[in-house]
Amino acid sequence: MEIGKFRRFLGSQTSVGIAGILQNMQNVIVVFVCLLMFWIMLVQIYQTSLETMQSRNFREIAGHLIYIFVLIELFRLMIHYLEEQRILLGSIIEVAIVSALREVILEGALTVSWDRILAVCGLILTLTGTLALYHYHEKGRAKLGQITINRIEPPA
Repeated sequence: MEIGKFRRFLGSQTSVGIAGILQNMQNVIVVFVCLLMFWIMLVQIYQTSLETMQSRNFREIAGHLIYIFVLIELFRLMIHYLEEQRILLGSIIEVAIVSALREVILEGALTVSWDRILAVCGLILTLTGTLALYHYHEKGRAKLGQITINRIEPPA
């Protein structure tokens, strides 16, 4: 492991004292959550494989598979946090959308009451709008990063 990445893992290079210690403790907690999530993914894959062999219920199998994908995306989000020390808002919004759709798939859209379907649709539309706004904001930030100012040399 490179020294820079190791120092970044142990907290910000600018933080000293109690702030540095708290950042280190936070990173240790994130590593523990990552390991726990990895174990949950392995158990879920095993249970999904058993469910696939025993049952032909598409709804349950799809629910298990979507749950695995949500866990994978959250795991990637945690890894990105450990590397960059910042959270990707777009990934969190995407996970929330998929989780809401998973609940509708598990219950069945035809068996859910109309007011719950309306609430889920409102939530998904709000999350989609937030995601679009986030991508628009990030595109603008990328354009700002591309702007360079040429230095004009004074006449001699």
